[in-house]
Amino acid sequence: MKFSLKQLLFIAVIQISVAPAYAAHPLVTEDTGTQGIGGNQVEVNSDWLKDEGVKSRAATVTLTRGIEENLDVFLNTPYALSEPNGFNDVSLGFKWRFLEADGLSLGLKPEYRIASGDQEKGLGDGRSGEALTFMVQYEWGPMTWLFNIGSERHRFSDPTKQEENRRYINKSSVAMLYELNEQWHVLLDSGVRSHQTKSEKTDPQFAVLGLIHHVNDDLDLDVGYKKSLNHTETDRQIGMGITYRFK
Repeated sequence: MKFSLKQLLFIAVIQISVAPAYAAHPLVTEDTGTQGIGGNQVEVNSDWLKDEGVKSRAATVTLTRGIEENLDVFLNTPYALSEPNGFNDVSLGFKWRFLEADGLSLGLKPEYRIASGDQEKGLGDGRSGEALTFMVQYEWGPMTWLFNIGSERHRFSDPTKQEENRRYINKSSVAMLYELNEQWHVLLDSGVRSHQTKSEKTDPQFAVLGLIHHVNDDLDLDVGYKKSLNHTETDRQIGMGITYRFK
Protein backbone atom coordinates (compact mmCIF):
# COMPACT_ATOMS: atom_id res chain seq x y z
CA MET A 1 0.00 0.00 0.00
CA LYS A 2 1.66 3.23 -1.20
CA PHE A 3 0.82 6.84 -0.41
CA SER A 4 1.87 9.92 -2.33
CA LEU A 5 3.45 12.79 -0.43
CA LYS A 6 0.35 14.89 -1.13
CA GLN A 7 -1.90 12.21 0.42
CA LEU A 8 0.33 11.96 3.50
CA LEU A 9 0.31 15.71 4.01
CA PHE A 10 -3.48 15.66 3.69
CA ILE A 11 -3.69 12.95 6.35
CA ALA A 12 -1.35 14.97 8.60
CA VAL A 13 -3.52 18.09 8.26
CA ILE A 14 -6.61 16.09 9.23
CA GLN A 15 -4.79 14.65 12.26
CA ILE A 16 -3.90 18.15 13.44
CA SER A 17 -7.33 19.65 12.75
CA VAL A 18 -9.19 16.96 14.67
CA ALA A 19 -6.83 16.73 17.57
CA PRO A 20 3.46 15.18 22.88
CA ALA A 21 10.44 12.20 23.40
CA TYR A 22 9.31 12.62 21.58
CA ALA A 23 9.58 8.86 21.35
CA ALA A 24 7.82 6.80 18.68
CA HIS A 25 4.19 7.58 19.49
CA PRO A 26 2.45 6.33 21.62
CA LEU A 27 5.63 5.47 23.53
CA VAL A 28 6.99 7.89 26.12
CA THR A 29 10.26 5.93 26.39
CA GLU A 30 12.68 6.76 23.57
CA ASP A 31 14.38 4.08 21.46
CA THR A 32 17.92 4.32 20.06
CA GLY A 33 16.95 3.99 16.38
CA THR A 34 18.19 6.58 13.87
CA GLN A 35 17.32 7.39 10.25
CA GLY A 36 20.73 6.89 8.65
CA ILE A 37 22.54 9.36 6.39
CA GLY A 38 20.03 11.39 4.38
CA GLY A 39 17.02 9.68 5.94
CA ASN A 40 14.02 11.81 6.89
CA GLN A 41 11.07 11.18 9.19
CA VAL A 42 7.84 13.11 9.80
CA GLU A 43 5.71 12.26 12.85
CA VAL A 44 2.26 13.75 13.40
CA ASN A 45 0.43 12.90 16.64
CA SER A 46 -2.90 13.92 18.13
CA ASP A 47 -3.87 13.37 21.78
CA TRP A 48 -7.11 13.78 23.72
CA LEU A 49 -6.63 14.30 27.47
CA LYS A 50 -8.93 14.34 30.48
CA ASP A 51 -7.86 15.41 33.97
CA GLU A 52 -10.21 15.98 36.89
CA GLY A 53 -13.12 16.29 34.47
CA VAL A 54 -11.40 18.85 32.23
CA LYS A 55 -10.86 17.81 28.60
CA SER A 56 -8.11 19.13 26.33
CA ARG A 57 -6.49 18.34 22.99
CA ALA A 58 -2.90 18.56 21.77
CA ALA A 59 -0.91 17.80 18.63
CA THR A 60 2.78 17.39 17.92
CA VAL A 61 4.74 17.44 14.67
CA THR A 62 8.33 16.15 14.82
CA LEU A 63 10.76 16.43 11.91
CA THR A 64 13.89 14.26 11.97
CA ARG A 65 16.86 14.00 9.59
CA GLY A 66 19.76 11.56 9.70
CA ILE A 67 23.15 13.26 9.39
CA GLU A 68 25.22 10.14 10.18
CA GLU A 69 24.29 6.48 10.42
CA ASN A 70 24.06 6.81 14.19
CA LEU A 71 23.18 10.51 14.55
CA ASP A 72 19.90 12.38 13.96
CA VAL A 73 18.86 16.00 14.33
CA PHE A 74 15.22 16.75 15.14
CA LEU A 75 12.75 19.62 15.55
CA ASN A 76 9.76 19.06 17.83
CA THR A 77 6.74 21.40 17.63
CA PRO A 78 3.96 20.78 20.20
CA TYR A 79 0.67 22.66 19.79
CA ALA A 80 -2.30 23.05 22.16
CA LEU A 81 -5.55 22.69 20.19
CA SER A 82 -7.92 23.46 23.09
CA GLU A 83 -8.17 26.82 24.87
CA PRO A 84 -5.82 28.44 25.51
CA ASN A 85 -4.48 27.29 22.16
CA GLY A 86 -1.12 27.93 20.54
CA PHE A 87 2.40 26.59 20.28
CA ASN A 88 4.15 25.29 23.36
CA ASP A 89 7.92 25.63 23.66
CA VAL A 90 9.55 24.21 20.51
CA SER A 91 12.67 22.05 20.94
CA LEU A 92 15.68 21.25 18.76
CA GLY A 93 18.03 18.38 19.50
CA PHE A 94 20.12 15.37 18.53
CA LYS A 95 19.84 11.63 19.00
CA TRP A 96 23.22 9.86 19.13
CA ARG A 97 23.56 6.08 19.34
CA PHE A 98 27.10 5.59 20.58
CA LEU A 99 27.22 1.83 21.25
CA GLU A 100 25.87 -1.33 19.59
CA ALA A 101 26.69 -4.89 20.67
CA ASP A 102 24.74 -8.18 20.58
CA GLY A 103 21.26 -6.66 20.57
CA LEU A 104 22.20 -3.95 23.07
CA SER A 105 22.46 -0.29 22.08
CA LEU A 106 23.03 2.87 24.11
CA GLY A 107 22.35 6.48 23.17
CA LEU A 108 22.08 10.08 24.30
CA LYS A 109 19.49 12.68 23.35
CA PRO A 110 20.40 16.29 24.21
CA GLU A 111 17.87 18.99 23.32
CA TYR A 112 17.40 22.72 23.57
CA ARG A 113 13.95 24.13 24.30
CA ILE A 114 13.15 27.50 22.73
CA ALA A 115 10.91 29.92 24.63
CA SER A 116 8.29 30.01 21.84
CA GLY A 117 5.15 29.38 23.92
CA ASP A 118 3.03 32.14 25.44
CA GLN A 119 3.83 32.05 29.17
CA GLU A 120 0.79 34.17 30.04
CA LYS A 121 -1.40 31.42 28.54
CA GLY A 122 0.53 28.73 30.40
CA LEU A 123 2.03 27.37 27.17
CA GLY A 124 5.70 27.89 27.96
CA ASP A 125 8.32 28.74 30.54
CA GLY A 126 9.11 32.20 29.21
CA ARG A 127 12.81 31.34 29.00
CA SER A 128 14.81 28.69 27.17
CA GLY A 129 15.73 25.36 28.75
CA GLU A 130 17.64 22.15 28.13
CA ALA A 131 17.17 18.41 28.53
CA LEU A 132 19.34 15.29 28.35
CA THR A 133 18.12 11.68 28.09
CA PHE A 134 20.18 8.49 28.38
CA MET A 135 18.64 5.65 26.31
CA VAL A 136 19.08 1.88 26.54
CA GLN A 137 17.61 -0.60 24.05
CA TYR A 138 17.86 -4.39 24.13
CA GLU A 139 16.40 -6.69 21.47
CA TRP A 140 15.71 -10.34 22.31
CA GLY A 141 13.74 -12.34 19.77
CA PRO A 142 10.33 -10.73 19.19
CA MET A 143 10.77 -8.50 22.26
CA THR A 144 12.43 -5.10 22.52
CA TRP A 145 13.12 -3.52 25.91
CA LEU A 146 13.68 0.23 26.32
CA PHE A 147 14.92 2.19 29.33
CA ASN A 148 15.35 5.95 29.73
CA ILE A 149 16.67 8.18 32.47
CA GLY A 150 17.00 11.93 32.06
CA SER A 151 16.60 15.44 33.34
CA GLU A 152 15.12 18.73 32.11
CA ARG A 153 16.09 22.24 33.19
CA HIS A 154 13.29 24.80 33.34
CA ARG A 155 13.76 28.54 33.73
CA PHE A 156 10.77 30.84 34.18
CA SER A 157 10.68 34.51 33.29
CA ASP A 158 7.91 35.02 35.86
CA PRO A 159 9.59 35.34 39.32
CA THR A 160 6.56 33.80 41.04
CA LYS A 161 6.65 30.70 38.83
CA GLN A 162 10.40 30.52 39.26
CA GLU A 163 9.89 30.40 43.03
CA GLU A 164 6.99 27.91 43.00
CA ASN A 165 8.29 25.42 40.41
CA ARG A 166 11.22 23.06 40.36
CA ARG A 167 14.13 24.04 38.18
CA TYR A 168 15.11 20.45 37.38
CA ILE A 169 12.61 17.75 36.40
CA ASN A 170 14.07 14.24 36.61
CA LYS A 171 12.39 11.35 34.80
CA SER A 172 12.76 7.63 34.15
CA SER A 173 10.73 5.09 32.21
CA VAL A 174 10.80 1.53 30.87
CA ALA A 175 8.93 0.01 27.93
CA MET A 176 8.46 -3.33 26.22
CA LEU A 177 7.48 -3.87 22.57
CA TYR A 178 6.36 -7.29 21.35
CA GLU A 179 6.37 -8.12 17.63
CA LEU A 180 3.15 -10.00 16.85
CA ASN A 181 4.18 -10.22 13.18
CA GLU A 182 5.93 -8.05 10.58
CA GLN A 183 3.09 -5.54 10.55
CA TRP A 184 2.00 -5.30 14.20
CA HIS A 185 3.72 -4.38 17.48
CA VAL A 186 2.01 -4.19 20.85
CA LEU A 187 3.65 -2.11 23.58
CA LEU A 188 3.62 -1.39 27.30
CA ASP A 189 5.29 1.69 28.78
CA SER A 190 5.52 3.05 32.32
CA GLY A 191 7.42 5.85 34.03
CA VAL A 192 7.71 8.55 36.65
CA ARG A 193 8.89 12.15 36.67
CA SER A 194 9.40 14.91 39.23
CA HIS A 195 6.32 16.99 39.91
CA GLN A 196 6.75 20.49 38.56
CA THR A 197 5.46 22.17 41.73
CA LYS A 198 7.87 22.25 44.67
CA SER A 199 5.07 21.91 47.24
CA GLU A 200 3.79 18.63 45.72
CA LYS A 201 5.62 15.61 47.15
CA THR A 202 4.00 12.91 45.00
CA ASP A 203 5.66 12.46 41.61
CA PRO A 204 3.37 11.69 38.63
CA GLN A 205 3.40 8.06 37.43
CA PHE A 206 1.82 6.63 34.28
CA ALA A 207 1.28 3.50 32.21
CA VAL A 208 0.73 3.25 28.44
CA LEU A 209 -0.81 0.47 26.35
CA GLY A 210 -0.42 0.86 22.59
CA LEU A 211 -0.41 -0.70 19.15
CA ILE A 212 1.78 0.17 16.13
CA HIS A 213 0.84 -0.93 12.60
CA HIS A 214 3.68 -1.01 10.05
CA VAL A 215 1.80 -0.40 6.81
CA ASN A 216 5.07 -0.67 4.85
CA ASP A 217 8.76 0.21 5.28
CA ASP A 218 7.97 3.93 5.11
CA LEU A 219 4.66 4.30 6.94
CA ASP A 220 3.49 3.51 10.50
CA LEU A 221 0.12 4.13 12.15
CA ASP A 222 -0.38 3.95 15.91
CA VAL A 223 -2.90 4.27 18.72
CA GLY A 224 -2.30 4.40 22.47
CA TYR A 225 -3.99 4.77 25.85
CA LYS A 226 -2.12 6.44 28.72
CA LYS A 227 -3.46 6.08 32.28
CA SER A 228 -2.45 7.72 35.54
CA LEU A 229 -1.06 5.52 38.32
CA ASN A 230 -1.53 8.18 40.99
CA HIS A 231 -3.43 11.43 41.62
CA THR A 232 -0.76 13.82 40.30
CA GLU A 233 -0.65 12.38 36.76
CA THR A 234 -3.17 13.33 34.03
CA ASP A 235 -6.14 10.96 34.51
CA ARG A 236 -6.17 9.58 30.99
CA GLN A 237 -4.95 10.27 27.47
CA ILE A 238 -5.89 8.72 24.13
CA GLY A 239 -3.63 9.32 21.14
CA MET A 240 -3.27 8.55 17.43
CA GLY A 241 -0.26 9.07 15.23
CA ILE A 242 1.25 8.67 11.79
CA THR A 243 4.96 8.32 10.94
CA TYR A 244 6.35 8.67 7.41
CA ARG A 245 9.96 8.04 6.39
CA PHE A 246 11.61 9.07 3.13
CA LYS A 247 14.94 9.99 1.52
